[in-house]
Amino acid sequence: MFFESFLLNLAVLAVLIVALTFDYVTKFFSYWYIRQIPNRTPVPFFGTDYYRILGLRNTTEEINQLYKENAKEKYIGCIKSRIPDLIIKDPDSVQKIMSTDFSNFHCRGYGLDRSRDVCLRNNLFYAEGEKWTLLRRKFELLLNTMNVKIEDSLHDCLSGTNGDANVQQLLSGILDVVFKDLLIDNTSEDSSIIKNTRETMQNRTLFGQLKSYMKDIFPSVYVMLRLNILPEQYFNKYVHVIKDSALMKDIEKTESISQEEIYNDKRYKKGSDLETAYSYLTLFIGEGYIPCHYVLTALLFELARNPEIQQKARNCVQMSEENDYLDMTLKEALRLYPAYSVITRKCVKTYTFPGKNLLIDKGVTINLPVEAIHRDEKYYEGAKDFNPERFSKSDDFSKLTYLPFGAGPRKCIGEQLALRIIRAVTANILRKYQIGICDSTPEKIKVTDHNFLRIVDNDVWLRFLPIS
Repeated sequence: MFFESFLLNLAVLAVLIVALTFDYVTKFFSYWYIRQIPNRTPVPFFGTDYYRILGLRNTTEEINQLYKENAKEKYIGCIKSRIPDLIIKDPDSVQKIMSTDFSNFHCRGYGLDRSRDVCLRNNLFYAEGEKWTLLRRKFELLLNTMNVKIEDSLHDCLSGTNGDANVQQLLSGILDVVFKDLLIDNTSEDSSIIKNTRETMQNRTLFGQLKSYMKDIFPSVYVMLRLNILPEQYFNKYVHVIKDSALMKDIEKTESISQEEIYNDKRYKKGSDLETAYSYLTLFIGEGYIPCHYVLTALLFELARNPEIQQKARNCVQMSEENDYLDMTLKEALRLYPAYSVITRKCVKTYTFPGKNLLIDKGVTINLPVEAIHRDEKYYEGAKDFNPERFSKSDDFSKLTYLPFGAGPRKCIGEQLALRIIRAVTANILRKYQIGICDSTPEKIKVTDHNFLRIVDNDVWLRFLPIS
């Protein structure tokens, strides 16, 4: 006892607990101030992240707002609850993080690969370290093994379409067929697995939004609570479909090819082929189907609003030109509507940014504001306008101001497949239909974040008139 009075001792203990807690939660509040990096005033338990934690803004809205507020700055400091977080606007620094000094920033920093969720624990997007290296090698083999014939899947997808149509529903019907033929089998009678999985992962119920919020804002809590994108028993009713699927056959081929190369590595723990199929199926839907659906919705909306651009793209489709106007149109859609609007990284060892003399410590998280950079007038004249001809110049955007698929070693492994799907679907529609606006067409697309992706949050109606 420090004092004879029990209440006095209790009061002292309470003060000590409050002081230690305050010191813990505010430990890094001066982190960016002493480095002379602009930042908002942090608040205990929230840091500078109060808008996101309170649900007033999503991640993209918050980062885009900070980007605008600090127009002349190269770096913007944030505090996520108590952890230092850095937004990087400078293209040269972006290049160093994504490519040149990748070894310092190879982690995304979510920690979701520790989840018990079958959709996450073997997901290439969330994997870290050696696990990511091995999974990427394996997935590359899978993509090379797959028999991709997208055009064959599109023949009858648009039959009966005439007049005003909900674009999201129309595209869902098309992509359901494309991904069924790619992952299941074009001869399989049971195609519901693609549709049901997609609908479940796109679920915007209150609980679905809560899980997306937890995964984005508090990923460690998401893992601790053992939350799942899909229920654990979800795939039980589809076991027979998956066992006989084209995906399973491709996985078995991949396993035989990679057995000596990968599984002799003692760091790799081999799971069942069925569990691998579950993980890959959700990867194709979550990181393939849904992003393609988003970009296609935005692209058709812009083509309907810009009939001259639409006709130029159609002419290229009809003449079957390579490296044509349609490619420029796709690039412009990906610039204005990148499916991943923010790329995250985590510093794994102390790093100094050349030129700025800015030193950051291990554990600091990094945000690369892709959407904000894509819409910055500094890099794109008339950045808010849909103008495919900006890509007609021989400009490779060498300073990494164009990042729809990321860059460097962690660049999206499915880039070519995604571009092929988007191009094939767009060409098929342009070949058959004149796209226009109708009375129900919104003035603009409302976009929000869901499971780290951008998705359209309002119904988009357009008019599809068959070309005779």
